[in-house]
Amino acid sequence: MTERNITFGKNLKALRKKKGLTRACLAEKISYSEKSIEKWESGNSIPPVATVCKLAELFGVSVDSLIFTRNVEIKYLFGIDGGGTKTDFLLTDLNGNEIKRIILGPSNPVSAGIDNTKKCLDQGINQICGDIDKRKISLFAGIAGGISGNNKETINKFLSSFGFGKLQNASDTDSALEVALSGENGVAVIIGTGIVAFCQVGGKRHRIGGWGYLIDKGGSGFHLGADALNSALQFVDGRGGSEMILQMIEKKLRKPLSDSISEIYQGGNPYIASFSSVVFDSYEKGDREAEKILDRNVSEIAKIIETGYDLLKGKKGKIVLCGGLSQRQNILKPFLENHLRKEIQFEFSDKDMVTGAVSLAKKNINKRG
Repeated sequence: MTERNITFGKNLKALRKKKGLTRACLAEKISYSEKSIEKWESGNSIPPVATVCKLAELFGVSVDSLIFTRNVEIKYLFGIDGGGTKTDFLLTDLNGNEIKRIILGPSNPVSAGIDNTKKCLDQGINQICGDIDKRKISLFAGIAGGISGNNKETINKFLSSFGFGKLQNASDTDSALEVALSGENGVAVIIGTGIVAFCQVGGKRHRIGGWGYLIDKGGSGFHLGADALNSALQFVDGRGGSEMILQMIEKKLRKPLSDSISEIYQGGNPYIASFSSVVFDSYEKGDREAEKILDRNVSEIAKIIETGYDLLKGKKGKIVLCGGLSQRQNILKPFLENHLRKEIQFEFSDKDMVTGAVSLAKKNINKRG
C-alpha cells in the first residue's frame, strides 16, 4: 500500500518550471494574480476544485497527481553506461541480481549529437523497463560527454519525463570511479575508446589526461586503432609497416584498405577504435610492428599512472585500470610492468562500467530529492 501526501504546491512549482512559465505567465493563463500562485506554491493554500482541474488540464496531468505524491518503494536499480562506442543498460533488484541487460549504440552527445543520445536512451529505457512502474526504479545514468556544456541539464530533463522514483545523471567517469575505487582513495585509469585518469584523495579528484584524441598522444582504443591503420597504409605505399596488420584490417573491412578511407573517416573515433583489436591479435601472432605499437601506447598509460601515483603523496590507495581495454590485461600487464617504476603496484578491474552505475543508483536511494 502506498502513502499519499498532499504536495500540491511543490507539484505545481515543478510543473510550472518544467513548462518554462513564470508565476506571472501562469497567473495570466488562469486569470489569477501572481501573488495567488506564490501562495499556492508555498503550500499555504490550495485553489478551488475548478481551478485545480484547470491547472491539471493546462499541464497535461491528472488532478490526483497534481495534488498528491505517492511514496512508492524503490524495488529496482537501473544503471546506464553510455560511451562513444556503445551504451550498456542494466536493470537489477536491490541486491544487484541481474533482471535484464541490453547493449545499444553510442550515446555520447559530443560525438553522436544530443538527439541521437535521446533516441538511444529512449530505446534502451523502454526495452529494459517494459511495464514496470518507473517510480519503483532508481536510475543512475553515466554518459560520456554528459556533463559538457548544458548536456547535463538537457539529459536530466529528458530522463525526468519518464518518472523514475530516483534519478541522477552525470559522466561515465563517475561509474568508472565507483567500479575502480568505490569512493576510496586511489587512482582510476579508464582505458576505452579514449583515455582519462582520476586521482581521488579525501573526496577530491584530480584529472590526468583525457583531453581528446587530437590532444592526447596514446593509450586509448582510438590511438591503437589509428596506429594500426597507419601501419597498414605504410605497408601499402612501401614505407614499411606490417603486412599482417594490413591483412587483418582488410579481412575486417572485406575490401582493400585504400578503398575504405572515406568510410573510416565517416565512422569517426568509435570506428577507428574498433581496429585496436587488430593490434592485440597481431601481437599474439608474433608481429613486431604490433609490439612496437603496444609499447608506445602503453608508455603513455604508464606516464598517467606514475603521475597519479605521485599525486597520492604516499597515501594508501589502489591504482586500478578499467574500461574496455582492461579486458586485454594479459597483454597490457607485462608492457606496463616494463615501463613503470618498480614500487608502483596496479591492478585491472574486470567489472563492467555499468555495474558502477547500478551501485550509484543504489546509493542514490537514500538521498533527498
